[in-house]
Amino acid sequence: RCREVPCDVLAPGALHFYDAATAFRLGATDRQLRATLLRQLTSVSVTLRRKRLQRATTASLAQSLGTLESLKVLVADVSFSSLGEDGAREFAQAVSTLRNLVRLDLSLSGCGLGPGDLRKVSKELGGLHSLARLKLDIGFNDAGDAGMRELSQAIGSLSALRQLEVQANRNRVGDMGAGWLAQALTGLPRLQDLSLQLFDNRIGETGAHELARAIRGFHPPSRL
Repeated sequence: RCREVPCDVLAPGALHFYDAATAFRLGATDRQLRATLLRQLTSVSVTLRRKRLQRATTASLAQSLGTLESLKVLVADVSFSSLGEDGAREFAQAVSTLRNLVRLDLSLSGCGLGPGDLRKVSKELGGLHSLARLKLDIGFNDAGDAGMRELSQAIGSLSALRQLEVQANRNRVGDMGAGWLAQALTGLPRLQDLSLQLFDNRIGETGAHELARAIRGFHPPSRL
């Protein structure tokens, strides 16, 4: 059956020109098309903002993401959804298997995550050592200093980062959490582009000073 499919249908890059219906019409099987997609799919965008996600839906999404071994770019917005602790962990575990990722935009804002939840998420994200660009939005959760510590340690392990954007608005983060974040920034030698949004927290003069001192240690970032 495989020999009957025109070779250009399943060739690298072919899906830019053929849709699934065409591939099936020309004789491709489900298995062939799936294998081709897994090899060629390098960028995925998932938008489930403000959706009521049942546990089975989240698990299925996580399982599907985990099979995309060639993925290099993932943009996922599950903010203000009913993702919850288990869903966030499963989602992060799936993302952690994508070892070829160079860009990750992940929005988990308003998902009811506390320090323990962020510890689990951070543990998974810390293994993505190929990341060059990370945008992470955990705003409107309950990270506190403990959650920010876990997140900062994960960020600090991503030494290939060139662009970093962290949004942690309204998370009860104080001076200690800001200090952990500042320490993480000093461990990113390739960082060129930095954006931090930390409004509506509990960061005072001490925390602001720690962040400012960390930033001064960089070669001038292109945007701050």
